[in-house]
Amino acid sequence: MADPVKAEPLAALREAQHTMLHRAIRFNLVALALTMGAMTGFILWFATLVLLLRGGSAVGLHLNLLGVFLPGYAVTWPGAWIGLLWGFVAGAASGALLYWTYSRPLRHGFANQVIEGTSNDDLRAPVMRLSGHALGASLGALGALQLILATNWLVVRGTASQSPTAALLGQYLPGYTVTPLGSIVGALQVFVWAYVASLVVAALYNGIARLRAHA
Repeated sequence: MADPVKAEPLAALREAQHTMLHRAIRFNLVALALTMGAMTGFILWFATLVLLLRGGSAVGLHLNLLGVFLPGYAVTWPGAWIGLLWGFVAGAASGALLYWTYSRPLRHGFANQVIEGTSNDDLRAPVMRLSGHALGASLGALGALQLILATNWLVVRGTASQSPTAALLGQYLPGYTVTPLGSIVGALQVFVWAYVASLVVAALYNGIARLRAHA
């Protein structure tokens, strides 16, 4: 039988940890958005600079296609800085959406997302469970939204018929075409694939974390 004298400070410690994690969920939305924005912007800037330094007759033939989605971007020295700005904006928006959709369901069932040791004398910090449902919903929604926006932007520009690279997605997403209806068909498949993959990843992660917590 557990000693109530020892259990009280342990319960207080865990309550404090839960409170801190609740606050971290709100704070990390901004942190993840800024981090993903900086990383995406830097990667696009760096990739552009590498191509420019290498030179050649058809420098940046494929990367130049991003100019369709990022106005002003091109594989040029000024374009590298425009890509840095657009990369930051796109990365930050994606990071914010990803974290917001992932953390939202956790606020309603936070206690169920914590893996703790079985010993009352174990003062190790609890491990946060990875929610396969929340992760799948967030990654699926982000991927589906990006596919819909990218496809319909090509349609609005009137370049849908001149986008063979985008049309190649139909080989991996049956029924996808560079049309509004095709974007929805493709988006549904992206969501399903991301959701299923997230469930598998979460199951593996949680299984390992549970074994370590009870070791």
